[in-house]
Amino acid sequence: MNNIIYIKKDPILVELDDSVDKKSAKRMIAFKYFNNNENLLNEYLDKTNSNKTGLIRKKSAEPKAQLEFSF
Repeated sequence: MNNIIYIKKDPILVELDDSVDKKSAKRMIAFKYFNNNENLLNEYLDKTNSNKTGLIRKKSAEPKAQLEFSF
């Protein structure tokens, strides 16, 4: 059991992944960690996303057409 590796998760990535409104979350994270500089946050996300494939910038699912029943 000595070969167990604990991976420390990045709090910025976790907070952004858990958010529902990504735009607001990015503003809040930029304020909290990057002195209200969203450009620095975007650079940080680009740098960390090069190692992790598509963790943050996933496209949301396209809405499906509503089913209509013919009676």
